[in-house]
Amino acid sequence: MPELPVPAAAVRNGHGHSADCGRMLLAAALGAHSKLSPANQSRLAPSSPTSPFSPWQKSSEGTPARRVADEYMEDGDARLQKESDQVKQDGEEQKAGFGWYLMRSALNGLRSPSKQDAEQEQPRVQKNHSLDLMESMEEGHAHEITTDFVVPLRRSSKLWRFRVLRSEDKLSARLVTDAGDFLMYASVRLEAHRIDFHLYDSCQKDLFNPARPAFTMSFNSSRDEWRLVAEQCQACHYVPPHLSCAAHGKQQVAVIKHRQAAVGEGISNIMEVRIPGLYQNDTSVIWCPMLGMPDLADAEESNEIQQLITRKPVWNEQVQSLVLDFKGRNIVSSAKNFQLALRQKPQHVICQYGKLGPTNFGLDFRYPMSVIQAFGAAMSTLFWT
Repeated sequence: MPELPVPAAAVRNGHGHSADCGRMLLAAALGAHSKLSPANQSRLAPSSPTSPFSPWQKSSEGTPARRVADEYMEDGDARLQKESDQVKQDGEEQKAGFGWYLMRSALNGLRSPSKQDAEQEQPRVQKNHSLDLMESMEEGHAHEITTDFVVPLRRSSKLWRFRVLRSEDKLSARLVTDAGDFLMYASVRLEAHRIDFHLYDSCQKDLFNPARPAFTMSFNSSRDEWRLVAEQCQACHYVPPHLSCAAHGKQQVAVIKHRQAAVGEGISNIMEVRIPGLYQNDTSVIWCPMLGMPDLADAEESNEIQQLITRKPVWNEQVQSLVLDFKGRNIVSSAKNFQLALRQKPQHVICQYGKLGPTNFGLDFRYPMSVIQAFGAAMSTLFWT
């Protein structure tokens, strides 16, 4: 696992190269994006389905932050030019996860709305993400912005590829890109009947707080129903605590149900996933009880809900086993392997999770699933045998 860059919030008194990078990115978030041409805006979006969070790798044009800075400097901002040159000097050490998290949040880079929707949504998106950026920086948690983990990945004809690295004791796991860049950390708390999801790695001792997960997923005593919630609701973020949903079930992100079914001469694990629906601009419905939303598990079928179902494997007489075609992955046989599809398109794979090695799993998914929804579905197979 490569050493992660230190976020700007970890530099005391606002000094150091990371702080300079944070200030430059915030300036870009507040002003530079509106100055970019449509052609240059498109260059900031992920370009490879195999590594959506590392678009700058092996690029002659530099990091997204550098390209935004270049556009901004054309308008004569001498201060940004000076800070940008400093970032470029240390770019090889700073260009990994932290800067792209902020830039993704500011530019909404994982969505792909129509041109008309983008023009209508741009002021609102910039305002909301900019407020999140400034508040997180003031609290010393600039990295810990959950917004982009609950919106779906941008549309793609192929699955975005990730990996889940599980610990030997099966009580923790890390979600990384296919290139190995860290994204999320999951910790299993058996005594509490839940799994905690963190945006910092547990090895980052100065930043990781086990008592402050970004998401939690609880399971019942029979381990066949799982409920994934955001600890910080998008709708209640700026309201007083007594008016928030914290004491009323929190913002629901997904509900996952398990069962078993006989297929041929074998028994297959079946999963059904309910997630909030999407608006026309590809933003997700905020499933907050304070907005009048019922329990996601009991809500009636409507356009505000999307249901994913398991693609059942088939019995292969030649190998005397259940088999499932994982395109693009060399999968090892495991009871935890699964594929999900939308109920209305059962042959169209949206998410697949397959064992690659003893503690290494491939997790590939696409629109309309978000990062936390896919990771949550994968972690819910903890007890599958």
